[in-house]
Amino acid sequence: MELIASVFQSILDLGAAVFLPFVIFILGIAVRMKVGKAFSSGLTLGVAFVGISLVITFIMGNVGAAAEQFATNTGIQLRALDLGWAPALGLCWQWQYAFIMFPVQIGINLILLFLGWTDTLNVDMWNVANKIFTAFLVASVTGSAVVGFAVAAGQIVFELKNADATKHQLHELTGIPGISMPHPMFLSNIFFYPISRLLDFVLPAKSNLNATNLKNYIGVFGENHVMGFIIGTLIGLIGGYSVGAALMLGIQAGAALTLFPLVSKLFMTALTPLSDAANTFIKKRFPGKEIVIGLDWPILAGNPEIWVAIILTIPVALGTAMVLPGNSVFPFGNLMNVCVCAAAFMSTRGNLIKMIIISYLMVPILCWSASDFAPMLSQLALDTGSKLPEGQLMAWWGMDIAEIRWIVVSAFEGKGPAFAGLVLFAVLAFFYFKWMKKEEAVSLSHLEAGA
Repeated sequence: MELIASVFQSILDLGAAVFLPFVIFILGIAVRMKVGKAFSSGLTLGVAFVGISLVITFIMGNVGAAAEQFATNTGIQLRALDLGWAPALGLCWQWQYAFIMFPVQIGINLILLFLGWTDTLNVDMWNVANKIFTAFLVASVTGSAVVGFAVAAGQIVFELKNADATKHQLHELTGIPGISMPHPMFLSNIFFYPISRLLDFVLPAKSNLNATNLKNYIGVFGENHVMGFIIGTLIGLIGGYSVGAALMLGIQAGAALTLFPLVSKLFMTALTPLSDAANTFIKKRFPGKEIVIGLDWPILAGNPEIWVAIILTIPVALGTAMVLPGNSVFPFGNLMNVCVCAAAFMSTRGNLIKMIIISYLMVPILCWSASDFAPMLSQLALDTGSKLPEGQLMAWWGMDIAEIRWIVVSAFEGKGPAFAGLVLFAVLAFFYFKWMKKEEAVSLSHLEAGA
């Protein structure tokens, strides 16, 4: 196991911006791209990841500082501190069985590809940690790592099937062909999509707001840089900043929302040539077979609706955390709840009003699930040599598929309502994949009409 751990840790240490360009280059050569084009595609993808990461870090750092100031001003006192996804998943890598998940994920993916049960080749190795987290939580309450890995294996299959079921919709939303997203956060759409459909009966047709038609309603105030400026300034004022500092935060938020779409175009530049070459290669050798490349969520990061919904959720999340019964977590490190808003962007087709409603509905669930899992994470930290202040717990607010993990773990703990949650999940999953077939057909017809 130590050998497996050292091999995969060395891969992780390269970082997505280095490892994925290397993978894209190898795949390009394998599907007969010219060496120069394959190298350019891989390098451009690396640049795209670095660019998106810089802008995300920029906006999270500045808006997060305002949230911290808000907490200081209000004197919030909660026992568990949200340290964000990076420390939480980083801690999971220290679980004694963590590196077994690499061969499990790769093996399941290859077997399903061989059997023709998936079209997705998942190259997003960093989100192996998300499966480790699921296995760890289940193992913590059952005392069995085998059961934990069995549940995580089920998650891997669901991720691949969901990626297959939404690939044409993703192509339509991003303009990038030949890709899919097997990220766990998009499994939340099993719940979000029905909510979106129910909201169709409540919201008037004119409420279908996205970044494009928002400009038609409010003119210049719908421009990315103006929206960012207004929202950022308000967040700064709520955080207790001086007028000058709040205005600067507004400029910074405006800059981020302006840069996101510009940087995201690099993903299309990098991946379109590979997609074309791969499709040509597959059609020649395997008529009727299609292979798509499974990537991480940042290929959606250029859509401003995601960031507007995220920023507008921050004051609601902080306010809810202060008064919600049963909550012990202060949202901080992961306050930008990408896991909800990026998934909701897919399920609502970028309808900003629906995205905000779904995000608000999820806030209590994010609080309660983080509170329930905080003792497990904290114990793992102590078991692996970390030190926590006396009485302080480590938490992950805004975790991916919080509602699904909460239901599954609670069911293993024998909590009655969780079994009803599992039944609901199974029923919704059945209908969700039926609905996705219809959505895929619509997206495919749009793509073919625009070709």
